[in-house]
Amino acid sequence: MTCSILAFFGLGLWLTPVATAENPRLEHILMSLAAAYVIASIPAKRWLLAEAEKIDSNIMRRLGLLVPLVLCEIAAITGIELRLVIGSSHYYVFLLLGLAGMLLNFPRRTN
Repeated sequence: MTCSILAFFGLGLWLTPVATAENPRLEHILMSLAAAYVIASIPAKRWLLAEAEKIDSNIMRRLGLLVPLVLCEIAAITGIELRLVIGSSHYYVFLLLGLAGMLLNFPRRTN
């Protein structure tokens, strides 16, 4: 999933936008939503993993690892959508935000 963000960056450079209409207000609103997704991914991971430990469920453990990454991916997808639809020049900020969130939520080994 992390490599898909690099693929989105490549697509943003390679494909031309449908229209070029810079809209800073829309960018700020969507940036706030993307940041909320990334911020929400951290407590979502903790809550899902805690619930998985309570009920001893492997499915919940997998969800606890997957859902936060998907939330961060949504932030990156929002950026590539902005690039392709309105030609936003700040789409890379969304991609970096999604990538940073994925790195924060990347599964770690516990001793």
